[in-house]
Amino acid sequence: MFSYLRSIRPAPRAFGALAFALLLAACGTTNGVTAGAQPDTYTVTGKATGTRMSWVTARNAAMDAAADYCKQRSQRVAIRSEATSGVRSLQEQTSTVSFTCVPENAARG
Repeated sequence: MFSYLRSIRPAPRAFGALAFALLLAACGTTNGVTAGAQPDTYTVTGKATGTRMSWVTARNAAMDAAADYCKQRSQRVAIRSEATSGVRSLQEQTSTVSFTCVPENAARG
């Protein structure tokens, strides 16, 4: 009986491949920062698919891209608005963030 159970047990390599696939599915991407409708305003859209928390992954990708964009200019990000889309766990989730870059020493609001 136990030999039968050993024969259906997945190989350790299969677990590694599954973990790698889940890691890739949880990664968010962005479309890159673009100029917004207002002067000195920018937008970036984060995207993610395949996990229960894809919208969080998409939002984090967008927020990180916005923060990095401002940091490269020795400034910090000031979020103006955010819009999300996608409702199912296997559907692409997006988070579009509108932001400006402000001096590091500017008062936070």
